[in-house]
Amino acid sequence: MRKLIKLSLIIICICLSTGCTANKRICSRPGIKIPTAIKTDLAGFYHVVKKGETFWRISHIYSVKMQKLSELNEISNTCRIEIGQKIFIPDSFRKTRQTDLPSKKTASFIWPYNGELASCFNQLKKRVKNSGIDIITRSGDSISAAEAGNVVFTSSNMRGFGKTIIIEHAQNFSTIYANNHKNLVKSGDYVTQGQTIAYAGSTGRTSRSIVHFEIRRNNKAQNPLFYLP
Repeated sequence: MRKLIKLSLIIICICLSTGCTANKRICSRPGIKIPTAIKTDLAGFYHVVKKGETFWRISHIYSVKMQKLSELNEISNTCRIEIGQKIFIPDSFRKTRQTDLPSKKTASFIWPYNGELASCFNQLKKRVKNSGIDIITRSGDSISAAEAGNVVFTSSNMRGFGKTIIIEHAQNFSTIYANNHKNLVKSGDYVTQGQTIAYAGSTGRTSRSIVHFEIRRNNKAQNPLFYLP
C-alpha cells in the first residue's frame, strides 16, 4: 500500500510540473498568443497571415513599403508574425506606392544570396541584437555584391564574423558580408552590382553556412529588408 501511495504521489507531481492531468496521455502545450490587430479609421483591409507567409512577402504581395507597413501595424520585429495575425493594408499606401520609390541617385540593392532567413534584423543572437540579417547558404556558393561600390575593408578572421568584406556605396551607404568561406576581393577594389565577391561558408561564431549581411547608412545599421527587392 505504501508503495502504491508513493507511486501515485510521484505521478501527481510529474503531472503538476508538466501541466497534465492524471487521465491524459499527452500534455497540452500553451497556445501561441496572436497579436491584437491595430484599430484604425483609415480605408483599407486586413490581411490574415497564412502558414509560410513572411512579413516581407506580404508587403510585396500588396506592393507597399515594408517599413511603413511595419510602423503602422506597430510590428517592431518583422520576423515574428503569427498564423492568424491580422495585418492592416491601407488603401493610401497602395495608391502612393510609386511616389515612394527611391530616386535614381539612391543606392538600389539586390540580395547577396537567394536563400531563406536564419535570423532577422534586431533579432537576439546570444543576447545581442542582430545588426543585419543572416541568410542560409550552401557552403561554397557565390556571394554577390548587393550594389556597386568600393571595397574598403576585408578580414580573414574578424572577431565573431570570420572572413568579412565591407563595401562603400553612393549616398553614404555601406554593406557588410561576413562568415564567408573565402573572400575574392581586396581593399581598394571596385565591384559591380551582382559581382561574385566571396564564397559562402561558416567562419566566425556560426556553426552553419550563412552569409551575415548588413546595410548601413552613415554607419547606422538599417533593416536590410526595407531596401531589398
